[in-house]
Amino acid sequence: MTRGPLAVLEAAVPNFRDAGGLPTGTGSVRRGVVYRSAQMGRLTQSAQAALVGLGVGTVVDLRTAEESAHRPDNVPPTVEVVTIDVLADRPHSGVGEVADLVNQSERQASVAAINVAIGEGLAEQHMLETYRHFVTLSSAITGYRTLFTTLASGTTATVIHCTAGKDRTGWAVAILQLLAGATREDVMADYLESNEPMLATYGPMLEGFAALGGDADALSHIMLVHPEYLDSALTRIDAVHGGVHGYLVRGLGMDPEDVDRLRDRLQDPLN
Repeated sequence: MTRGPLAVLEAAVPNFRDAGGLPTGTGSVRRGVVYRSAQMGRLTQSAQAALVGLGVGTVVDLRTAEESAHRPDNVPPTVEVVTIDVLADRPHSGVGEVADLVNQSERQASVAAINVAIGEGLAEQHMLETYRHFVTLSSAITGYRTLFTTLASGTTATVIHCTAGKDRTGWAVAILQLLAGATREDVMADYLESNEPMLATYGPMLEGFAALGGDADALSHIMLVHPEYLDSALTRIDAVHGGVHGYLVRGLGMDPEDVDRLRDRLQDPLN
């Protein structure tokens, strides 16, 4: 049986999935508008064809310049790649540590040095700080404003990705789902679904690290997502901006009309 383009990409790229489908009070988050993904530097010809089959016209890369240079996106020439480095002002964050581990594993840092860097709760602290930066960092404010404004005026499907598709991408997707009207509980559940593909992809790395005497539990707090990460950033925008709409308009400086257009693109009303 021939697989559809979404199934092809789900099998080919870790954490590739449709950001739509969650229920809202008036319908659901529209499918086929935004997809999320891990890095897309190793797409086969069939995966590239599947991307075209989904109607994808734009891929938005949220990685740092170093990450993108290390493994550039390999997409069809008909697909525009937009690079938005949301952590340009703070590249060596918890997310940056993931990128170092995933993309630059040839660097032979000692297990003891890694344990010191991430042990005794430091991994969690790094990740919580990273999520706060999604809200407050100048490069993140500029970057996410560009992303959401681009989506508001878009006419084709868009793929949003970073290295693992779980943190920088996870924040963007959560905001889009909440704007469309999904509940915070459903958004959190969808966010946590990144852990299954992450374990499948990076589980052997965690096991190997543990076998060498590494603190695999601490490392897992960087390699996986946890509810408190997303909660910390959402709680901050609630306190400072009064919720998602205020975050988009006052926090990011988006035009309210663009926010309305973006919501309309994302909502699939009941028939």
